[in-house]
Amino acid sequence: MKFNIAIINGKIIDGTGNPWFKANIGIKNGRIEEIRRGDLKADVVIDAEGLMVCPGFIDLHSHSDMTILVNNKAENRVAQGITTDVTGNCGSSAHTFTPEFREKMRDILRRWVRREIEVDWTTLKEWRRKLEGLGIGVNIAPFCGFGTIRASVMGDEGEGGERNEPTKEELDEMRTLVREAMEQGAFGMTTGLEYAPQWNAYTEEIIELCKVVAEYGGLYMSHIRSEDYYFLDAVREFIRICRETGVRGCISHIKVCCKEHWGDSIEALRLLEEARAKGIDIICDLYPWRYPAVSNLGRFLISPEEELEEVKEELMEKLRDPEAWRQLKEECEKRLMDQYWKSEKRRKTLAEKGTPSGAVWDPLTFWPIVYSSRRELIGKTLAEAAQILGLSDPWEAARTLYLYDQGETRLASGRMCEEDVINFMKAPFSAISTDASAFDEPSPLHPRSYGTYPKLLGLYVRERKVLRLEEAIRKATSLPAQFLGLKDRGLIKEGFWADIVVFDPQSIIHRSTYDNPCRFPEGVEYVLVNGVLVVDEGKHTGALPGRILKPT
Repeated sequence: MKFNIAIINGKIIDGTGNPWFKANIGIKNGRIEEIRRGDLKADVVIDAEGLMVCPGFIDLHSHSDMTILVNNKAENRVAQGITTDVTGNCGSSAHTFTPEFREKMRDILRRWVRREIEVDWTTLKEWRRKLEGLGIGVNIAPFCGFGTIRASVMGDEGEGGERNEPTKEELDEMRTLVREAMEQGAFGMTTGLEYAPQWNAYTEEIIELCKVVAEYGGLYMSHIRSEDYYFLDAVREFIRICRETGVRGCISHIKVCCKEHWGDSIEALRLLEEARAKGIDIICDLYPWRYPAVSNLGRFLISPEEELEEVKEELMEKLRDPEAWRQLKEECEKRLMDQYWKSEKRRKTLAEKGTPSGAVWDPLTFWPIVYSSRRELIGKTLAEAAQILGLSDPWEAARTLYLYDQGETRLASGRMCEEDVINFMKAPFSAISTDASAFDEPSPLHPRSYGTYPKLLGLYVRERKVLRLEEAIRKATSLPAQFLGLKDRGLIKEGFWADIVVFDPQSIIHRSTYDNPCRFPEGVEYVLVNGVLVVDEGKHTGALPGRILKPT
């Protein structure tokens, strides 16, 4: 038999966690047709001598549905070995909403991609058809988002969504939207309970919608209610939702983001292991980075309605002018206090029905600096920077640094300790994810967008030896495939789709940093999606063989 593609002389890590073995792989019509040690004839032969061959990486936590319509090659994804993106995370999906929400979705997508997109869909079926007509470079496993559904039915924050309970009619409409998504091929539902308007929902509301998901054997993935002060309460809420509905669940990008609670990974893992021992089918995913979401400091100095790119020069002028700065500082302080009191009111209201809540983070004392020309301040909060610089308060540190950095100072929304990251990484039921999106052009957000899996394999496997190589691959392939119920992906196995990565174990490493987050990794030589080369000798081929997957 002559194959379309043969991969020869490589060391195969099949995704099960078993040790590597040497064999050749024959690929035909998109699938792995044969695995054997003998010679293979093929139209294209990839000589993987000295390289590792493994299943393509399945990212359980991406936001590519928000960007892929204008970044359909997904270059930053396939360049690091990702072949399947799970989308609709944190309760925010680009589909499954009411017709009245179209204009709001257009605004949401504009914020993601900085350009206008015609939103001529509402359902998952319509969104899938649009992507299939466009062509995509990776596979997509779509979820519907609770936040999108809730906001489209009840209104956004300040427009009705701030209410803690939907009416009976609103809850029925949300159930209908979830059911519609599940029947059209959604893998499940996600929540982002640290975000408006989702943070207003009682646990019971989420339980009611997860009951619908469970009817279809679907999944529940949650950015839980708190990743800092109330982290363990949030883990308990997640377990309760899965226990009471029977839905299988995953805690998204699990982490402990405040110094006062570093070490809580131990108790969180105990809670998850205890639940699993009782038959509750739950896992978690994480990314191998200490700092979570990154934002330009200027975003905290302007109103939420403003776009930083449009007002940046005006902001710089205000910072230079003492009187304008005084007024701006007063506005910022008032905005923070308003957020604090709203948060306290929400926390007390939710507590009356046993629902935990998250805290409002103060970017002055909680969020660390991850980029500044003043290198000695990296990792410090603005409050700590003020002390180091001998300034009167954190606001003055913000003003001084932003001017010094010419508007490029960046903060992260918290900081983790390395011990917690490693504890979560070592758990047998944790998968590796990116919490990032598809981009074809440089998008300076977070280095995880370009380097998550190479960092896992280069830093945590080769250099630090936190995980065996085979175990790290399992966490990026067969574990997420098993959770999603993908019966023919996630393994190097005859009959499976040929989603494959060929990498150099001696050189693979991330090159993206908080200073320069858009650098592509090293060591990823070849990537196949559905048996088609999308990365050939480290270069994107332009191929668009991705598919919108359905639960099996």
